[in-house]
Amino acid sequence: MQPPKDQGLFLTVFITVCVVVILGGWLALPVHKKVVIEGVEESEAEQGPEPVILGPAVTPEERIRQMERIIGLAEAAVADLEKTGSKETGSKKKGSTP
Repeated sequence: MQPPKDQGLFLTVFITVCVVVILGGWLALPVHKKVVIEGVEESEAEQGPEPVILGPAVTPEERIRQMERIIGLAEAAVADLEKTGSKETGSKKKGSTP
């Protein structure tokens, strides 16, 4: 196949044809119609889903207290692990010497 002599014209025509085909496809699509659901009144369908009921609002001070409590528990757990870890490493050192 030979390359076109006027490549700019070829590109313009190619893009124009693509745009026309895409727009024609969109025009061929059916118009969106309102879906009627049996057993549901129109007023209920227009309202949408029921709103989600959230819990009480949490203040920043309350959230800070909760985080401080969690950090305290984590520090206590780390201290406990350090104590048990030092006991285990001490027993391993004794057993490793001949």
